[in-house]
This record gives sequence, C-alpha cells and structure tokens, in this order.
Amino acid sequence: MSAADDAVVHTQLATWQRRIQQTAAGLTPPQTGSPQSALAPQLHQLVSVYNVASGLIGEMLRSADSPLATTETGRTYLVQLATALGHTNQAAAHLSTAVTGLADTHRLAPRPGTAAPAESSLNVMLGHAAALRSLQRALTAITAPVADAPSSTMPAPTSVVAEQHRRAADSGTRPARRRP
Repeated sequence: MSAADDAVVHTQLATWQRRIQQTAAGLTPPQTGSPQSALAPQLHQLVSVYNVASGLIGEMLRSADSPLATTETGRTYLVQLATALGHTNQAAAHLSTAVTGLADTHRLAPRPGTAAPAESSLNVMLGHAAALRSLQRALTAITAPVADAPSSTMPAPTSVVAEQHRRAADSGTRPARRRP
C-alpha cells in the first residue's frame, strides 16, 4: 500500500503546489492612485488566500480521517499541509494589514490633494510583501519531497505568540501586543 499512498500524496501535493502558485501569482502589488481603486483587488486577493487556507483545512480533515493517516507517508503529508496552512494563514494576516492600511488611507485622506499617511502606505506595502513571502513559504512546505519533510514524531515548534500567551497565563500577566 506504500506505493499507492505515495502516488496519492504526490498527486495531492502537485494539486496544492498549483493552487498556491496560482494564488501567489494573483498577489499583484496594490495599485497606485486612489485607495478606492486599490481596495477591491486587495480584498479579492485576501479572499483567494482564505480559499486556499479553507481548502488546506478540508484536505487535512479528509486525510486525517482516511487510512492514509495511519502510514508514515500520510503523517508526513499531514505535517506538510499543516505547515503550508500556517504560512497561508500568515499571508492572510499580512494581506489584512494591507487592506487595513488602504482603508486608513481612504479614511484619513478623503479630500483630493491631501497626502496619504505614511504609516498607512507603509502598512500596505509591507503587508503585501510579507503576504507574498508567506505564500512562498507555504509553497516551499508543499514542494519539499515527502522524505525531506519534518518527521511527524518530532513535536511541532511552538509559535512565539502561543508561547507568550502560555507564559502570561502561567504568570497572571498579559503579553504586550505590537502593531503589525
């Protein structure tokens, strides 16, 4: 059954590679000009990234409930999907920052001839660039050969935010929040 499992995993990974590549290719930089003209394309891009994340979740649920999950290949595949999902969610968060920056620019500079706030413009540029990098990381997680993927027996690294919240809950203090 290992050869069949490998074939299934290879086919699914190729599908996810294509979907993530298409989504990354659709992440065009925000348009210059009015914030209104740039907002709609960024919202469409955000929806595309969320659709990929939803698809990854669905695939993980299907795969986790299948006999494939009982094999080493299947477990490695699930780890790859989980890693890609984490990076895809980061991409969505970064795009949300870009959309928020565009909305701020629109809200704070409503009159013709007024300058857009530099912080909002910077949030848009940096958020979009970070989203593209996160999608590239998701693609890397999916394109890594199954044999090279991290073993499912190793514990997943704890994110910095999760670690801060755990420590805060233990100590009774709250972690400091930073603006993205």
